[in-house]
Amino acid sequence: MNAPTPAYDDEIDLRAVFQTLWKARLPILILTLVAAAAAYAVSAWLLPREYQASAYVAIGRPSIQYYSSEILSIVPTVPDIKALPELLKTSAILEQVTGDSRVAALLPANVKQLPGQISVTTVGASQLRLDVTGTDPRLTAAAAAVWAEKAVDWIELNYGIGAFADTIDGNIAQFQQAYEKAQAEMETFLAQDQTPILSSKLSARNDIYGCLEKKISAANSLLSRLAQFDSNLAAADEALSSSDALLLASIEQEIGALGVCGGQTTVLQSLSPARFSGVSSAEGKRVIGDMRNNLDRQVKDAQAQQQVLQEEIQDLSAKIDRLNYQRGEYDRQRAQAASVYQQLTLQKSVVDNILRQSGGVAAVSADAVKAKPVSPSARMAAIMGGMGGLFLGALGALGLDWWRKVRRNA
Repeated sequence: MNAPTPAYDDEIDLRAVFQTLWKARLPILILTLVAAAAAYAVSAWLLPREYQASAYVAIGRPSIQYYSSEILSIVPTVPDIKALPELLKTSAILEQVTGDSRVAALLPANVKQLPGQISVTTVGASQLRLDVTGTDPRLTAAAAAVWAEKAVDWIELNYGIGAFADTIDGNIAQFQQAYEKAQAEMETFLAQDQTPILSSKLSARNDIYGCLEKKISAANSLLSRLAQFDSNLAAADEALSSSDALLLASIEQEIGALGVCGGQTTVLQSLSPARFSGVSSAEGKRVIGDMRNNLDRQVKDAQAQQQVLQEEIQDLSAKIDRLNYQRGEYDRQRAQAASVYQQLTLQKSVVDNILRQSGGVAAVSADAVKAKPVSPSARMAAIMGGMGGLFLGALGALGLDWWRKVRRNA
């Protein structure tokens, strides 16, 4: 005869479990229906429905890997698709999205950010998916479409040949401004240029200086003649000969002809030998001494004027040199800016032609962007709520039955 199998306290009696659940079938059913109804009500009337819109951006390699000519060398930058997801979520790009009229018109008042969630994921090795999730289907679809466009613009701007073209555009604008600035400065300089006036003054000063130089030379020559004439006169108190009287009158007239430099003219008087006729040699020597003193004084005055003029000439020359240098700098800056501008414009035409032939490195998918609901439907919410209520009801019934047994055995 076989011995009975001993019963263990920790064994689960499935029949007892089923009996317990059957006895509590009504509370479990009520709890299941209540949970399903509550989940349905919350999903249908309280929770807003969410929508998701996805836009796809294709990433390729530049068709031209290297270009070189006499005026330009280009090495395109290849985009790194693994780094793009984070780069395309920067605030600068998202601000462009919200600033677009198609998105801004759908945003609530005083809202400057995209509501909901955004994400960028790679699809394969050459595609990006831009997802926008929100409660407004129109705003979600518009934001995803505009975001994809701005992403393509950003990629073209920073990769491929587009980055080089943008750099050239910036340089062209910079040197165009430099040329316009140099031109404006040149026009302002020419309107206030004192070079013609200063040059006229300098020319007049040089003429006067040259006149004084001739006057000094002539005076020194006359002094030499007077000294020679004085040494030839006899010391006796004899009257001057007619030739000596004529020579002395001639020298006196030449002294008077020296005049004053600076625009004044001297009127020459006719020779009059009678002026010194009958004059003694002693008187002639006195006249010669006066003439020599007069000439010495004129030489000193002329030399003093030359010193003043020399300072003025140096000052005027320095001012004219500075003005000429300044004008030359404006000319150089303007010519340099114009030369670089022309060279960059030529490079820009070459790059534009290459872009037309090669195309870009990114493009938006041709499929229309549509928002699709992603939140669970009310029916699915009711089913999930009912299953949760059923589970909780069964668990509560089993727990209550276990508690009663424990109290009864205590």
